[in-house]
Amino acid sequence: MDGIISGEGKGKVVLRVTSVEPHTAELTSEQLRVLARVARKYGSRVVHTTPRQAIEVPDVPRELVEEAVRELERAGLRAGASGRLTRNVFACSRWCLYNAVPVAELAEELNRRYGGAEMPAKLTISLSGCNFSCSRSRTSDIGVIARTKIRVDREKCIKCGLCVNEPLGCQVDALRVSKEEPVVWNRERCVGCGFCSNVCPVSSITADERGFDIYVGGGGGFFPREARLLKEFVSQEEVLEEVARVVERYRELAEPGERLFSVVERVGLEEFE
Repeated sequence: MDGIISGEGKGKVVLRVTSVEPHTAELTSEQLRVLARVARKYGSRVVHTTPRQAIEVPDVPRELVEEAVRELERAGLRAGASGRLTRNVFACSRWCLYNAVPVAELAEELNRRYGGAEMPAKLTISLSGCNFSCSRSRTSDIGVIARTKIRVDREKCIKCGLCVNEPLGCQVDALRVSKEEPVVWNRERCVGCGFCSNVCPVSSITADERGFDIYVGGGGGFFPREARLLKEFVSQEEVLEEVARVVERYRELAEPGERLFSVVERVGLEEFE
C-alpha cells in the first residue's frame, strides 16, 4: 500500500495521508477530528505535517493499517504517495494577500492528473502564487511561479505610500514615493509579485498581465539544487500543457530510479526541452 513508511518501533509504521479534496493541504474541521481520532486510536496521539503538506500519523501497528486507512477514507482522506510516485502537488494558500494569481485550483488539477502517478523516481511539483515562492517552487522537480506585469500611472498617484510602507508595501524596493514625488517604478528590481497593484487605492498601479514561470530540475537533500527556468510568463492553460510535456520527457529519458533534476543535469536543459 502506498503511503506506508517504516517507523522506528518494531512492527510500527508511519501512515502518510492527504486530502482527496481539495488536494492542497486544506483540511475540513471534520477531517481534523478524524485525524485526531485515528492518531489516538491507532497511533501515539500525535500527527506531523510534512514539507509537502501531507499529514503523517506515526506509530501505527502494521496489522492495523488497513483498518486505519478505511476510517480515513470515509472522511475524504487517502494514503499518500511514497516510493517512485508523484508526491502531493502543493501550493500557497488561496487566501494569501501576496498571490499574484491564486494557484490552489491549479494544484488541484495537477493532483488529479499526476498525484500518486508512477514515475521513474520520486517527483515533486510545487506552485507559488507569487515570486516569493514560499512553497519552494525553486527547489522542486517542477516549479510553477505566478507573476504579474504591472502598469504605473504616476498622474493618478496620491502619494499615500501604501505601495511602499510596511507591512504591505514592496518588499524589494522596486517602488519609491514621497510627499514631493509620485510613485517611481524600478523595472529592474521588480520581481513581478503584483502586490502593489492589490493595495493601491486609486489604481495608479494596476495589473497589466498575469502569467506563470515554469522551472525544472530543483531538488533538496544533501546537495540542494536550484531549479532552472524552462518557460517564462505562460498562461494557466499552457502550464498544464508544459507540465505534461515535462512529465512525458522525464519518463522518456530517465533511467529507473533517476530523479528529474539528474536527467536535466545529464542531458542539459536544451536537450531536455
